[in-house]
Amino acid sequence: METTLNQYDTLRALGEQAHARATIETAASDFRVVDIGAGPGASEYSPFFESLATHYVGVDLDEDIFENQWVDEQVHGSAEEFAAKHRLAVAAGESEPFDLATAIYVWEHHPEPAKLLRAIHDVLADDGTAILITPNGLHPFGLASKVLAKLDLTDAVLRRLRPEEIDHYHFHVEATRNTVWGVRKCAGEAGFAGVDIALHDDPGVFQPYLPERLRSLPVAYSKAIAATRLHALSGTLIITLTKGRPHDMG
Repeated sequence: METTLNQYDTLRALGEQAHARATIETAASDFRVVDIGAGPGASEYSPFFESLATHYVGVDLDEDIFENQWVDEQVHGSAEEFAAKHRLAVAAGESEPFDLATAIYVWEHHPEPAKLLRAIHDVLADDGTAILITPNGLHPFGLASKVLAKLDLTDAVLRRLRPEEIDHYHFHVEATRNTVWGVRKCAGEAGFAGVDIALHDDPGVFQPYLPERLRSLPVAYSKAIAATRLHALSGTLIITLTKGRPHDMG
């Protein structure tokens, strides 16, 4: 495990690695990508994966999936529903497994993350890769999110700090197993052979949620965990799962 500087730079680098494995190592011409929880499309990564994929599918429970112009196919529904239909389509010769699945800030919203990973596992090719990003449940932000959700105070707090999230893209936080150990356990239960977790801490991810006078706190916290090497307390988990044999993630 290691610290990383930029979560989306890391995501794109991991996507490049997955593309290389799927196309160069296997001499395949196709690179099929599915984004679970794709929403209307994210400028930080959707254009990148659109440029890599020969077929790019977006899946989301929210109807804003129909606003996503980056994907070739928009699917309104849960990951589990999509996986069940996809299995039937593959069995009938009407579709193909995916080489890469992404789920960016989805894990923490799912009440049963092992089921989410099982659905992702089921849509992947035998040597497929999944990349997920989720807040670390051991970070103060992750802990606070979970407590506020348990107390049913999340909407009230966000409406005060970031009202645009309530209006456009806020979903209930579950955060049941978003720790290094929870991820590893869920990945094993889902059948993944390889698990790699990069620990990322970027104060800029959390500063917008704080009043101006408190925005130096994430910076101080990040410096503290770097100095003490307590990287397990970093803010974000960047997770790479491989369905077949484990890969060297560099």
